Amino acid sequence: MDVLVIDDESSVGTLLRFNLRQRGFQVDTAASAAEGYAKAQTKRFDLIILDVALPGVDGIEACSMLKNLDDYEETPVIMISSRSDSVTIDQARRAGAADYLVKPFTFEELLDRMEDQLSRPYFV
Repeated sequence: MDVLVIDDESSVGTLLRFNLRQRGFQVDTAASAAEGYAKAQTKRFDLIILDVALPGVDGIEACSMLKNLDDYEETPVIMISSRSDSVTIDQARRAGAADYLVKPFTFEELLDRMEDQLSRPYFV
């Protein structure tokens, strides 16, 4: 499975890339919405992990942009953020996020959410 991690904190991207690769995932990272969008147009990803707080275009707008690409209408996007308010979570859901995880979270929690999304019927 190919996963794209879009987060402007390089430590988060590096940590997720390392841990996900240890679990057998192929992982690409991007530090901005623009970089992530460009990568999504050149390679097909099975799941996207997307931070809400990004420089320039934020993660909520980036989620909406990604979901408007033909190849990504059904692709699960898991939003990650330190923001836990209901307004932001609702905005993420309306933009097309399949799930929302509040930082800090454990890797096992993220992995459980990923496995849940990847086991949905459109992956069978």
